[in-house]
Parts: sequence; C-alpha cells; structure tokens
Amino acid sequence: MTATGNTRVIGIIGPPCSGKSTVARQIESMGGVWLDADKIAKEQLTRSDVIDALVREFGAGVLLDDGTLSREKIADLVFGSSDESKARLKTLESIVHPRTRQEIRTALQAAREHHAEYVILDVPLLLESGWQSDCDEVWCLSVPPDRHHALLAARGWDRDELKRREKRQLPWGEKRRRSDWVIENDGSIEELTKKVRDRLGR
Repeated sequence: MTATGNTRVIGIIGPPCSGKSTVARQIESMGGVWLDADKIAKEQLTRSDVIDALVREFGAGVLLDDGTLSREKIADLVFGSSDESKARLKTLESIVHPRTRQEIRTALQAAREHHAEYVILDVPLLLESGWQSDCDEVWCLSVPPDRHHALLAARGWDRDELKRREKRQLPWGEKRRRSDWVIENDGSIEELTKKVRDRLGR
C-alpha cells in the first residue's frame, strides 16, 4: 500500500454479512472516521445535478410527486438480468460514481488535515477500483461458510444475486492474498473486537 501520513487509512473488504460494519463502527467509536461509500453514493441521489442527469437519461417517471428521486423506480430500471437493465446500470454508475469518488477523496483529505488517527475506507470493489493505493493497509473479513450462509439467510440475501455480484469481482482467494490482514470472523463480537484492538495496539 502506498498511502503516507500520520492518519492510518485502513481499507476494509469482505462479502455481505461478514462483519465489515461491526469493525468500522468499532474503529469509529475509537475516534476514527468511517467513509462508507454506499452511504455517500446514496446521498448523491439527493443532489439536484444528479437528479437532473437521471431525468435526462431515464425520464421524469423516476421522480416522486415532490420532485425527489424514487429509489424504487431507479432500482426497477437498473437491477435485472436483461441487457437493457445492465446498460441502464452502467449509465447510473457513470453519473453517481465520479461524484462519490470525489466526495470520498474530499473527506479523506479532511480527515488527514484534522489528524484523525484512523480512517476506515469502506468501498465496494476496493481492490478492483484501485482504492488500495490510498490505504496504508487492507483488511479482509472472512466468515466460515456455514455461518455465512446462515447470516445471509437471516438478512434476506438472495444467493443468486450474491453470485451475480461476485462475478464482477476478483475471486475471494485473490482478495485475501492481496490483503495485509485477513480477519477470521469465526467467534463472538467480543472476540472480533479484541482482534481489532490487538491489531491496532489498543
């Protein structure tokens, strides 16, 4: 990893329901800054320039009566297996992703300027999109298969949808190899917390 400075920037990766948010909240409670790309991307959907761009692409039917964006209508347009849905998803990403990336970079710079001790960079496809160059280290969450399947089922995840998402990613074996630390989340939350504190020397 190539990031430098007093702020320790930690990229965090792992499949859904692997414990990423638990680790991020823990470090946030220790005074760290959690940059959640999914949350930042959703915030972009409230920007007037983004709404205008999406209306130009998809029509006024994506708006609610109050002029705000209907996330449900957008989801209906872009999530599907058809070529049309895939093309619309690429269009959505071309509008939202550059703005999200800039917001993350601005927040990361602000954290460094304020001498935050830690930043958790929680970005989907972190390795695939090159964000590891902004990190001092990358942590990868790993969960035993049986436990992971149970967690996915409890959260209502569709296994086929998960497989479709994974096709867009590096294999998890490769992600583990590229990570600086693999966190085996195979115990209680307290045990996971201790592993993180030990890693940080806290």
